[in-house]
Amino acid sequence: MSNLESLPACNPSFALFSQDEVYYVDLAEGRGEDVVKRLRRTIILSPNKPTFQLLSGHVGSGKTTELLRLKAGLEQQGFAVIYCAADEYLQIDDVGLTEIWLFILTLILQQLEKKGDSLSVAYLPNAIVEIEQWLRMPEPIGISTYAPRLQRILQTLQDNDQHRRQLRHHLEARLKNSLLAAGEEVTAIEIDRLKQLGKKGLVILIDNLDRLTLEQIEIIFGDGGKYLRQFQCHTIYTLPLLANPPEEDQLQRFQQRLKGNMPIVLPNLTLCDRQGAVKPQSLNLLRQVVLIRMFPHLSPEKRLEQVNEIFENIETLDRLCIASYGHLPYLFSLLYGCLQWQDPPIQMETLNHVLQVDLQMRLATLRDRDRQAIQKYLTSPYVLTSEAINLCRRLVLFEHHDDQGSWFSSPFVK
Repeated sequence: MSNLESLPACNPSFALFSQDEVYYVDLAEGRGEDVVKRLRRTIILSPNKPTFQLLSGHVGSGKTTELLRLKAGLEQQGFAVIYCAADEYLQIDDVGLTEIWLFILTLILQQLEKKGDSLSVAYLPNAIVEIEQWLRMPEPIGISTYAPRLQRILQTLQDNDQHRRQLRHHLEARLKNSLLAAGEEVTAIEIDRLKQLGKKGLVILIDNLDRLTLEQIEIIFGDGGKYLRQFQCHTIYTLPLLANPPEEDQLQRFQQRLKGNMPIVLPNLTLCDRQGAVKPQSLNLLRQVVLIRMFPHLSPEKRLEQVNEIFENIETLDRLCIASYGHLPYLFSLLYGCLQWQDPPIQMETLNHVLQVDLQMRLATLRDRDRQAIQKYLTSPYVLTSEAINLCRRLVLFEHHDDQGSWFSSPFVK
């Protein structure tokens, strides 16, 4: 494969695992923790009892990539795994427990009904009919299975804010009745079917719930968590970092509401220490993250030997990696910016130009209050707030961590 043929893999929107897992680089050493191993072992060590796990991390930290890696690993070990990006189907900024619950039930039904056999259930038909009648939906014609009817209900809810909120109020008090029983029976049927096929169990991964507010999280995963646990399978949900409140009293209350199921945080890769010195191990990982997109079938050592085919020299690659602060989407954004200017090998002059343009663009977004906030986070004891998270999303503030805790850095305040 030539370098030019490899360029699409350098696009920031290129999705690992959905394309080809040969592009994956394990960053656990640079993160300081193998979160996927922790999530996987929790499931494997509980083969006959459902597990309920939450995963959070900064935007761009790699949650989706790691969940897809988890999916691939669990499937190799004999589990049936359903991965789904919730924001493709639900209005995340106004989603409630009812929609998430119906969404999970739909995912299970879709897998169960793939085999084409008729489904014998007691509670599900009445639960669906009740919702259809409440929404005044016309009787379905030519639909003989349940998953399409639930999909139709979910689409109706997404298209109508008033229906969504009214039905939420109507149904959430009834989840413990026929609707909850329907979920339990459908899950039990699917797990029995999987066990007959020699599978170890069912795992559902719900991604992209990063825009949930703290209030939504408390309602859905606090009070409503007991209903989400009623699905007799393993479930993992991604949540925003706000799910880890900084205030001690708020954190204690939140831990109580979540029944001890606090989110596992996927750490960012830490490129530099607190004094700003580059960590060789992390730098080498970032080198491989870049080079594997061009040479996916070479060994790490062979990729480094080919670096001059992609960059003017190893110093150019290192400057790119260091400028990214270890933020992977930002790294590929800078790399792609260089490739838009010239074909490989990328010259240091081109990289410096791209970095200068990018810096000026981000600088133009800063207001006085942003500068004051950045200064505050750099000089005060570490606290992760919604303001800090927003600044990190804008790539004007970067979070790092080590064994002693976390801290911030910024290219705009020295």
